[in-house]
Amino acid sequence: MGVVGPTASGKTALAIRLAWRFDGELVSADSRQVFVGCDVGTNKPQPAELGGIACHLIDVVEPGASITVADYRRLAIPAVEGIARAGRLPILQGGTGLYVRALLDGWNLADVPADWPLRRRLEARLAGEGRESLEAELRRIDPVAAAAAQRNPRRLVRALEIHALTGAVPSARRRAAPPPWRVLLLGLEVPLPVLDQRIERRVDRMLADGLLDEVRRLRARHPGLDLSGLGHGYREMGAVLDRGMTLDQARASTIRQVRQYARRQLTWFRRDPRVHWIAAEPQALALVERFQRSGADGGGEGLEGSG
Repeated sequence: MGVVGPTASGKTALAIRLAWRFDGELVSADSRQVFVGCDVGTNKPQPAELGGIACHLIDVVEPGASITVADYRRLAIPAVEGIARAGRLPILQGGTGLYVRALLDGWNLADVPADWPLRRRLEARLAGEGRESLEAELRRIDPVAAAAAQRNPRRLVRALEIHALTGAVPSARRRAAPPPWRVLLLGLEVPLPVLDQRIERRVDRMLADGLLDEVRRLRARHPGLDLSGLGHGYREMGAVLDRGMTLDQARASTIRQVRQYARRQLTWFRRDPRVHWIAAEPQALALVERFQRSGADGGGEGLEGSG
């Protein structure tokens, strides 16, 4: 099963409670919690919070290292299957919709190796010609890939790289066999005004818990580290350390960006008809119990869908 939704909606807390109730283990679907040492800014679940519940796919790579969607899928599949073989319930939890879709829908993005000189040339074109020019080129080659890469320069460059290397339509290479899992996806429904308040409180808690010191430590261990790839707030804290931004300005910028990101997450997950939107934990418990009974009774995929 999975618990998805926007940041600050309470996904991690609910997933931990479900893991306690149904003898589960967590599998993170968060593209920032993979980085070692990025704890405060990514709201990574800590041992005291987990209370002995295992959480897989956090602390996977050092900050600055590359981890692709294909890398995530290669790591997540054996994690899920290992939990299931041990007789426990795998609980996917996180807000990176691309990770969730890649894992559950069987995307195959790993078979074309990176060509770094070609990628740098494409990135130089992106900087010189602008995103619109490369989007138009990809749209002529593959409208499906162009739609998926909209406003995402990294995916845009990767799609053009795949086409240049293989001559194939990039979107045709995305599918592999989906894993044979029964899946229940829960989405936490939180009114936007409430979500905005929670985001503001979360950013304040990040600052109180030492995000500035975390960035100082990361810079000391990784000189020249690009903070912008680590998550919201890291670049701003770097600017504070460099005296290019006050702490109040950094706080306001981080809150604004997290709110915008939460809305993009909502848009993504609302497009997935498998997500059951719930407002409270009792609904989650009832759905999971029904889901487990349907499997025991041979009910198959009966709970998949938006309900």
